[in-house]
Amino acid sequence: MIDFTVLNDAQEKAVRATEGAVLVLAGAGSGKTRVLTYRIAYLIGEKGVSPYNILAITFTNKATNEMKERLEKMLGEGSGVWVSTFHSLCARILRYDADKLGYNKNYTIYSEVDSERVVKRIIANKHIEINGFADKVLYHIGNAKMLVLSPEEYRKECGDFHAALICDVYEAYEEELRAANAMDYDDLMMKTYQLFNECPEVLDKYAQRFRYIHIDEYQDTSRLQYKLAAMLASKHGNLFAVGDEDQSIYGWRGADISNILDFQKDFPEATIIKLEQNYRSTPNILNAANALIANNKGRFDKKLWTSSENGMRVEIYNAQDDRDEADYVIGQISSLVRCGLVSPKECAVLVRLNSLTRKFEEKFRLYNIPYKVYGGFKFFERKEIKDVLAYYRAIVNPRDNDAFLRIINTPKRGIGDSVTEELIYIATANGLNVSDVLFGDMIALGMSERNAKKLNSFRELYHKMLSNYGVLPLDEFAEFVVEEAGFYIAFAGEKEEDLSRRENVGQLLTDIKEFAKLNRDAGLDDYLQSVSLLSESDDIQTDEYVTLSTVHSVKGLEFDAVFVVGLEENVFPSQSLNKSAREIEEERRVMYVAMTRARKRLYLTSAKERFMYGGMQRNLRSRFVNEVEEKIYPERKRVSPAPSHFVSGGYAPKSQAPQRAIGDVGAYVRSINGTAAVKSESTASSSFRLGDKVSHPRYGIGRIIQINGDNANIAFDGLGIKQFNMKIAPLKKA
Repeated sequence: MIDFTVLNDAQEKAVRATEGAVLVLAGAGSGKTRVLTYRIAYLIGEKGVSPYNILAITFTNKATNEMKERLEKMLGEGSGVWVSTFHSLCARILRYDADKLGYNKNYTIYSEVDSERVVKRIIANKHIEINGFADKVLYHIGNAKMLVLSPEEYRKECGDFHAALICDVYEAYEEELRAANAMDYDDLMMKTYQLFNECPEVLDKYAQRFRYIHIDEYQDTSRLQYKLAAMLASKHGNLFAVGDEDQSIYGWRGADISNILDFQKDFPEATIIKLEQNYRSTPNILNAANALIANNKGRFDKKLWTSSENGMRVEIYNAQDDRDEADYVIGQISSLVRCGLVSPKECAVLVRLNSLTRKFEEKFRLYNIPYKVYGGFKFFERKEIKDVLAYYRAIVNPRDNDAFLRIINTPKRGIGDSVTEELIYIATANGLNVSDVLFGDMIALGMSERNAKKLNSFRELYHKMLSNYGVLPLDEFAEFVVEEAGFYIAFAGEKEEDLSRRENVGQLLTDIKEFAKLNRDAGLDDYLQSVSLLSESDDIQTDEYVTLSTVHSVKGLEFDAVFVVGLEENVFPSQSLNKSAREIEEERRVMYVAMTRARKRLYLTSAKERFMYGGMQRNLRSRFVNEVEEKIYPERKRVSPAPSHFVSGGYAPKSQAPQRAIGDVGAYVRSINGTAAVKSESTASSSFRLGDKVSHPRYGIGRIIQINGDNANIAFDGLGIKQFNMKIAPLKKA
């Protein structure tokens, strides 16, 4: 028997609505997974439906396993319900009937790596030399298959300048996969759709079998997935879709929000049920989230509510700059943890742009707060960052073989594995470093003329960089290397991945500029040493860590305290000046998802100035903050300021004087040992004084070389100068 006492009225109504098309609009934290599992259990236990006739489609393998576990708890082991992702469902169908499309049933499924290898081989055979062309082709092949278009059909739809070449490679790629009896990941759905269209008896077999079809996260379905679901439901018409249009944030992956918005048009007799009672967040948080999302036009009329107590108000903080913003966030987390109100693992700092994690990673290290980057790599572990740093390493130390081998064909410049292998062989055979061979007489050392010619362009590039090393200032030289190496061109695409890589490289240049500003006489070798030593001390030895993540990565998760940071125009919403109204609505949904991750406390922060792309950026405060503030704090009078004169959300930071450029660490330490080189402009908010030796749990022993209000610059041997807010710094007198 189903225990309906654990369900609210709307949930029970959804569970009992078994016939026809049903759309359940499940707001954030409204218990949608419980509804799905209870409905399946109700069909089997109360309605007598065979598990064989029930299908449940989820969007991730993790969600599939969670649903299977819940069903087993309710129905016992081996419930017999077919629960899978769309791709797994299609792969299973094709295992039985792929022969009807001319494939052997034991076909191979190519991974992304396999597909990339095939495409690169085809491009090489066609002698196409366009930088980044393989990535472009793979993107368009995936797009074509999502639209169910052949190479010839896609040729008419592809708006790229290289459309003809792209479709030629696509055609050759399809021929090679067919000859190898292989399909790629996108083929699984495309071929199943073709199978259903070309072999109606196969569709009839599955449409007859699945009397009741359930789809989770319906707002994230693509048009092709919608078509497959509609085909499977064509016999019995019992399609149960659960989703939330306000959480549709994957348009860039092909998700089509019109699938959920037009559900009643596609299924005129459909029942619509709204789950609006929230079991996660406080009323104050929900009121703020409702105020935000109400600005979207493409949505249903629903409003989240909860019966819990109001809780803490939503905090809105407009910082002077990104350093102040990060200090504010760290200070709040430290205070909450110290007072026992939250544990570190119940805190999350959420960013819209992956590159924004750098400043917070730096601050977490400064204040010795354990953290993890969820769903991605820490900043200095990201591939594009390692690639750029490898150039710097090779310039500082020409004997660094690993650095040279990493950069020799990065970004791609037509130096293949065979060239690299010959280079390594000659270096080893002659007892030389790779650079000795590269910059010596390669042919005399045994290099083939063909390969030596390919390496000449890289040799010229390296010499050009080397000739500017020590001539240009540190930050200018760092950007010069990035530009000359071709990273800007390599990441010039419009895919989310390209944008993220560009921003990450821009943040690396920002980090170098800030390092150069604090360490005026430092060189590239000093910066690399600092990065290396910091990376070595980054291992986490505790389960109590703060989560640092993009919003997209934490969808489905929840935390007691959530900090949504970087809330400025062109940051969040990203590139707002170039976005259409539809794209801004998706950005607003991303913000809504971020806000509804919070259970008890929600903080929205912005900065008047932010170091981005190697320079100081001034953007208006995000419209999303304004939309929230107007509703939850109507008493505040907001103006439309110039970019450099924001109105704080009520928690204005103390004014900060600009930091003076500080010179060589050793010189300052020596001068402080004698007489102070910098006079204190004001006393730090503690017992610390100028010249004090201090101990940091991560960085070791340092010396205070400048104090400015609550901020202090401290010189650490080998790491350079670091700036701390002394109110929250984990320092002791040494």
